[in-house]
Amino acid sequence: MNQAVQSPIVQMSPAQRAALARRRTLWSAVEGYLYLVPTLLGLIVFVFWPIVESFKLSLNRIAPFGNRQIFVGLGNYTRLLTSSDYWNSVKVTLLFVLGTVPTGIILSVMLAILLAYPLGKMASVHRTLIFVPVVISSAVAGVLFRWLYHPVVGYINYWLVSLGLFESMGDAPNWLASTQWALVAVIIATTWRQLGFNVIIALAGVQNIDSSFYDAAKVDGANAWQRIRHVTLPLLSPTLFFLFIINVIYSFQAFGEIHILTAGGPGQATTTMVYSIFYDAFVGTPQRGIASAQAYMLALMVVFMSFVQFVGVNRRVHYQ
Repeated sequence: MNQAVQSPIVQMSPAQRAALARRRTLWSAVEGYLYLVPTLLGLIVFVFWPIVESFKLSLNRIAPFGNRQIFVGLGNYTRLLTSSDYWNSVKVTLLFVLGTVPTGIILSVMLAILLAYPLGKMASVHRTLIFVPVVISSAVAGVLFRWLYHPVVGYINYWLVSLGLFESMGDAPNWLASTQWALVAVIIATTWRQLGFNVIIALAGVQNIDSSFYDAAKVDGANAWQRIRHVTLPLLSPTLFFLFIINVIYSFQAFGEIHILTAGGPGQATTTMVYSIFYDAFVGTPQRGIASAQAYMLALMVVFMSFVQFVGVNRRVHYQ
């Protein structure tokens, strides 16, 4: 009678089986790291290595002739902290963030609530029109708003005169040439371009709220505003928290609209920290050591602001 053929693993001793299991576990780990190699190489070449080189550059000053690096230690950082121009860029950046973030989030929530209601066949059209600015580059948006802000033929001043806010086009503000209005003009353009992304995220949050909460509120006699205040906004807080973090980071890094619309002017009315980095690194006499130091100061500020938001705002977030 023929004996049943046993598999090689069954024929192994316990020690051999344990050794085989260890080899398979080791190979699985190596195989996983091999899959990560392309991504790790990309991160090392394009992220980690530039970060290290930028920090080294921030500790040096570039000689104007010969492109020779002179080690100055923390001298670039000390120079920044005692520079009125640097503190002006910090002030402009904070004003820019305060102007874009709350306005963008409030408008996006309002539009998301409106779009959440049945709009018939036009619903997809409305959502597409609101999202269109996101796919437009900052350069195109900047050129568009330069035309809209034109003091003579621009539509914005034309609408303001038509509404009776100004007697004539000559009395309307010269948006991009006025130190009073230039930052406001950039804030409006940036908020418009970012609005579509915010609306899509807020709309997803609104539609994710269970209708049973609204039904319970209706039974308790809550009107539309009360349902929004006591149901929608509290349950939308995780989405609002996400939008708050993302918009603050984006506003700290905004560049395209500022460069196209005002180039940091008039004077330094719209010179944010990012634009100051660009100017010191590539415009006029390059000061790449100073620019790298400003980049690290900006990175520390963004990290600090994000930490404050997580500590302070996260307590008010309500998860379903």
